[in-house]
Amino acid sequence: MQNRNTFYWLQLFFSGISGKKKFGWKGSFQTAALLFFIPAFIFSQGKKPDWVERRPQMPAYYIGIAAAPKTGTAQEYMQRAKDAALNDIAQQIVVNINASQMSKVSEKMEGISEEYLSQVATSTKAELEEVETVDSWSGENDYWIFLRLSKETYARLKVEKIRKASALALDLYTKAKAAEKGNSLGQALQFYIQSLSAVEKYISEPLEVSYNGAKIFLGNELFGAVQQLLNQIELKAKTPKIEAQVGVQVKKPVEILAVSVEGEKPLGNIPVRFSFLRGAGDIISSSKTNSSGIASTQIAKITSTDKLQILKAEIDLMAMVNNSPVFETLMKGFTIPAARVMVNVVNLAVFFEVEESILGKTMRIPRIEPVIKNSLSSQGYAFVDDVSKANLMVTIKADGRDGGEFQGLYTVYVDANLSVTDLNSGQEIYKTSLNNVKGISINYDKAGTKAYDEIAEQIKKNALPKILEQLRK
Repeated sequence: MQNRNTFYWLQLFFSGISGKKKFGWKGSFQTAALLFFIPAFIFSQGKKPDWVERRPQMPAYYIGIAAAPKTGTAQEYMQRAKDAALNDIAQQIVVNINASQMSKVSEKMEGISEEYLSQVATSTKAELEEVETVDSWSGENDYWIFLRLSKETYARLKVEKIRKASALALDLYTKAKAAEKGNSLGQALQFYIQSLSAVEKYISEPLEVSYNGAKIFLGNELFGAVQQLLNQIELKAKTPKIEAQVGVQVKKPVEILAVSVEGEKPLGNIPVRFSFLRGAGDIISSSKTNSSGIASTQIAKITSTDKLQILKAEIDLMAMVNNSPVFETLMKGFTIPAARVMVNVVNLAVFFEVEESILGKTMRIPRIEPVIKNSLSSQGYAFVDDVSKANLMVTIKADGRDGGEFQGLYTVYVDANLSVTDLNSGQEIYKTSLNNVKGISINYDKAGTKAYDEIAEQIKKNALPKILEQLRK
């Protein structure tokens, strides 16, 4: 409206200018008056609207008012303000969710109701339709926007969405019942989960539908059916305890068996997710039971040095539907079958090949080797004297050469090479060299020792973190 008014007055202004010739002094007087009036009118458009200071009362509408700092491009801060205003509307809609109905669906929903409402609000914001822009205002530092959504319009659209979602959910629920009756528990579980996913945002609604000639509340029925089915499934670790080494692949796969609680019948087509409850490692996280009821995974490498680690396997309900934060929250309302595998981590064995000398003479007490050993020992590594029993080999070759004598002070320059080899693969995983490290003292031995200590300090500070990083990969 303001833009149209501005256009009108500008049009009048220019017609006044042209009127100067046509109407003489009368036209000139009109032009002068307009020249005085138009700037005042244009500047008045920057006045802060009332709705910025005081939220208007509009009982028939959900109102969204928000501001965003004018940082970045105009398009960016205008979009941020709009997103915040839409979120304002979505929060008002979600407040109306019936908490008592949620507790009827599942007692556990009471504990996650706030998280669920937050996820529903985010989803609702993304799907809002028929939202109107009432006004906007650009202040000195902030951009403001005023949106509204007719409550009547939203209610009508919601009813239609619930109708479609309930129809889809009822069809999947019917298929789930048929599969369960045929003892296809894996397929039945998938249909139940997909049915629940169809109405994930409406579980606080009664969702009353007709099934086999009777009225049922679909949300309640689905939660009950899923939990009852989960209670009929048991996961077992075929090998409850395994041994592993840090940085080494576990040769045998970890196998989990899914069976029915009654009769222990193997269950196929059950998705299983693997994760570390304690410790860490590179692992194939997703699997599915075969016709023998077995789901397996491979531990490519253990990356944690914890002596006892725990691998968890559980039925992966999220694998049965498209990823949805709302549905992921709903899954917390179920007790899901799981099994554990204890992983006993055996220390990696390290063999040292060391040559530390000064002027070609082997040092009586090595200076570099103890620093590396202390660091590896603190990370759970063990040391062996037989290379055939080792997983890693650390090679240190260093020698100090004569740097001359001056006024009773002797100089030694030390060159050192450090290498770490993975004996399981034969690959050199780390290598570095330090050259011309100088030591000065009252004799060659002490000068060489100073240079070696400087090298050991540099290795501790720079090389060892990189070596440990490589070993964890």
